Amino acid sequence: MPPGAAHSVWWSWRPDGDFDGWYVNLERPVTRWAGGVDVYDQELDLLLYPDGRWSWKDEAAFAEYTGEPAFWDEVEAAEVRAEGERLLALARAGAAPFDGQWMDFQPDPAWRPTMMPHWWELPADATCWGPDYFQP
Repeated sequence: MPPGAAHSVWWSWRPDGDFDGWYVNLERPVTRWAGGVDVYDQELDLLLYPDGRWSWKDEAAFAEYTGEPAFWDEVEAAEVRAEGERLLALARAGAAPFDGQWMDFQPDPAWRPTMMPHWWELPADATCWGPDYFQP
């Protein structure tokens, strides 16, 4: 989630530990707040593989939601697709974040899953809680 970016990039691995590829989640820039971040997903995603293959994901749903009042209009839809095309161009050029960094990352075996805090489902723009509320 680069600050201010309209996407996040997720690295993924197969169960055997081999790197599987990148998942580019197209989204509005995240809202950061005392409790974490809020994400507004824009449905269209980009799948990129180490061998250069790629594909769009959820194009039909993206088209279906475009123009619906609760989602995005045609102008924003064009911006979403342009952001995906921009990331695809970076991947084709082998530029960061698709330059091979992190492909051999392995989490520390001592790490344990993080427990969800008591406030995990509060949206940033709907809460009046102060920073103290978010302390464990």
